[in-house]
Amino acid sequence: MIRIWVSVAAAVIICVVLGLVIRTQGFVRGSEFAPSHFVRRSFSFYEIPLVHWQITPIRRSDDTPPAATYVKTKILQKVPKGTATNWHLVSLSRGILGTTNADANFLLAQLEFSDQDNSDPYWIDWSKNNPKHAAVLWPIIQRLACRELYIFIPMVFATADSGGKSPAELQKIIDEQLAAEYVSLVSDMREAGKMTVAATLLSEAVADYPNHPGLQRLATNK
Repeated sequence: MIRIWVSVAAAVIICVVLGLVIRTQGFVRGSEFAPSHFVRRSFSFYEIPLVHWQITPIRRSDDTPPAATYVKTKILQKVPKGTATNWHLVSLSRGILGTTNADANFLLAQLEFSDQDNSDPYWIDWSKNNPKHAAVLWPIIQRLACRELYIFIPMVFATADSGGKSPAELQKIIDEQLAAEYVSLVSDMREAGKMTVAATLLSEAVADYPNHPGLQRLATNK
């Protein structure tokens, strides 16, 4: 009888400890972004720590920033119908550990940026004040996001925000910058032996900028 009670007590203690560990260390939360639909959603679930075995269903909720909604409805307009299927990780945290940002946060950080002097997010105000420039900027941003080239996005935003350019000049400058970045990135991928990635990037770049000499050179020297 004593052994039975000891076993029961041990089992209870183990369950309590495991429950506390899962409660404090097994909670996973984060957010992800669908560039095709220009929406963000948050998600959360519980898992067994260390082995990362999910033990509860994933709970999701829409938390699209107002700037993304504005861009989608007022500028991009033509977004696919139905539910997005391709989601890119924005941020992730496990337990009491800090949040880790993924590449998509380069875009979401801009969409959530607010000037303290204005009530609206910065890029809503900018787009309202520069509608023709916004018509140039946002399709480029969406295209880069769909290709998961978030590393290029801060440069594009900085160029758009520098002022003093007509929409045509803005388009030309961004095109030149992106073509040069593609040349550098494709070259880096080739040097790293990632030939499939390099080929995909080059194909996208040549489709966008077929007359760029650097890209033509890379296409010739495969």
